[in-house]
Amino acid sequence: MDRKSLTNLILEKLAESGGLALDSMLPRNRAESRVWRQVLGLPTGYEFSRPTFSALLNHLKKEGLVVKGGHGHKSKWSLTKIGHKKTKYYQNLMSPAQRDGIPRLVMYDIPESNRKKLDWIRYELVALEYEQLQKSVWLGYAPLPEEFIKSIKDFKLEDKIHIVSVSKKGTLHEL
Repeated sequence: MDRKSLTNLILEKLAESGGLALDSMLPRNRAESRVWRQVLGLPTGYEFSRPTFSALLNHLKKEGLVVKGGHGHKSKWSLTKIGHKKTKYYQNLMSPAQRDGIPRLVMYDIPESNRKKLDWIRYELVALEYEQLQKSVWLGYAPLPEEFIKSIKDFKLEDKIHIVSVSKKGTLHEL
């Protein structure tokens, strides 16, 4: 399971459950951790790495998506208002009704100095189930949501991103 899908899974399950304690997921052989593995839809043998999982939750906290209440073993993680909003946004992105089968290419040339914007674009494209063809070229079969286009404008990236719909498939000798 990659980091991004685990992130979305954590946000989704926090939204459903109202909160979780990190210790309830560790170690693997505890009764509570078996329940959480079932809730999260993870294999029984899936081993959470405490440092990795804790770092992921702290990253989500820095983004303002989750908040930690309490201290030590009694601490509980839950979603913030922004976290709830982001979870709903990703649920809408993943709606199968939005897939229309039209191939779309998203290409961008954003300097590495804008790392946060680069990461944001990649995360959004992954959430839309776009496939990376090259470092900054992605292929997908879902229209890009209005909120994604608006965010591109808000980040002042319109001149650095190109979106192309492909109307015909095939090789040159077939055209």
